[in-house]
Amino acid sequence: MFGKPRARTPSALKLIPRVVHFDYETAMRQNKYWHGDDPVVTHFFNALQAMFPEGERFFMESARDVRDELGKDNIPAELNEQIKLFIRQEAMHGREHDAWTTALISLGYIGMEGFDLKLKRDNKWSRKHLKPLWRLSMTAASEHFTASLAHLFIYKRPDLIEKAASPFRELLVYHAMEEVEHKAVCYDLYKEAKGGYFLRIFGMVFVTIDLLVRLRNRQEYLLKKDGLWTPAIQKKMRDLLWGRDGIMRVLSPYLLQYFRPDFHPWETDERRDLLEKFRAELQVVDAQQAQVSAA
Repeated sequence: MFGKPRARTPSALKLIPRVVHFDYETAMRQNKYWHGDDPVVTHFFNALQAMFPEGERFFMESARDVRDELGKDNIPAELNEQIKLFIRQEAMHGREHDAWTTALISLGYIGMEGFDLKLKRDNKWSRKHLKPLWRLSMTAASEHFTASLAHLFIYKRPDLIEKAASPFRELLVYHAMEEVEHKAVCYDLYKEAKGGYFLRIFGMVFVTIDLLVRLRNRQEYLLKKDGLWTPAIQKKMRDLLWGRDGIMRVLSPYLLQYFRPDFHPWETDERRDLLEKFRAELQVVDAQQAQVSAA
């Protein structure tokens, strides 16, 4: 007779902007294929993470612009605080992934600079030509995508974390942890701004296609740079995403949840069990003790 209660962001949720810093270049020079000596998986992560710095900036600007358009006084105080902490977390993510990409460039993958410049131009265009709510729809979808990746790493494909060498393992765990913490902030802001269903769905479709195209272009470049662009390597790339236990194949059910009209990101609650275990493995500094730019 009665349906299950609709999920909502937990009232006791705490977003903690943590400060981390790792030496990626030294680690890469010691072990070029740091993910189980596998160039395909290593360059999958090298390619994926290279999109994060500009992506994080796009997310921060989208959240700020919609918040400012609505006016802080018209947004619940709890959500206002979460937006501020979300921006702090994303700023730190961007810094670390910038350092990771800089390390790749230092090792000779100079083409990564061109990919970064292209993404910067695209983000600049979008801010000039797209309404804040449109950009927020893409941001909310992206946050569900990254939180779903974190869910995948924790529950479905822990090997993707466990086989990564230090410090890449620590960075991936740290990033996944905070993505889960703030996974609903932009979604809740989108709903507060009266964003509609079809724009929300458009955001997810666009983000998924855009991410996969940019990911492939970067991964292909990295493998070609290493002289590894062979039919066998290309098949391994496809299998990594679309094979029996492929990332996108396993991820798809979680992404498709987003298409339900009554969806909310906190229908799954990763952070209260295994994420707390992962948290204990990291030596991080609470951002309240450091100088991190506020929103």
